Amino acid sequence: MLSSFHTTPQGDLTLELHGAFNADACTSMNQRFENICHQYAGHNVVVDMNDVDALDASGIGALVFMFKRLRASGGALYLCGVKGAPRKLLEMLHVHRAIPMYEDKTAMVGETGIVGVAA
Repeated sequence: MLSSFHTTPQGDLTLELHGAFNADACTSMNQRFENICHQYAGHNVVVDMNDVDALDASGIGALVFMFKRLRASGGALYLCGVKGAPRKLLEMLHVHRAIPMYEDKTAMVGETGIVGVAA
């Protein structure tokens, strides 16, 4: 599920997720998500979902959890590369109204001005 991460010189984080972002994946990643929210409090966290092919309520719950925790600490969560069924589900549930969603990293960098995000 989580295949790689990259920290920018500004202290922001890019997470690259792959495969299914579902209950099984979230169960094994809960502690890591908690650590990310603590370690990157006050910073931007970009979740690259370009290679996510399945998303369920647990995956959405994990995204909302990170969004709320990061926002409470003065940070922000951004989604990029979401496509197909995961994108349709996030839009249907109006998650994109709370968590900014971009076509790709280039579009996100252009609109937000976040620098150093791995392309």
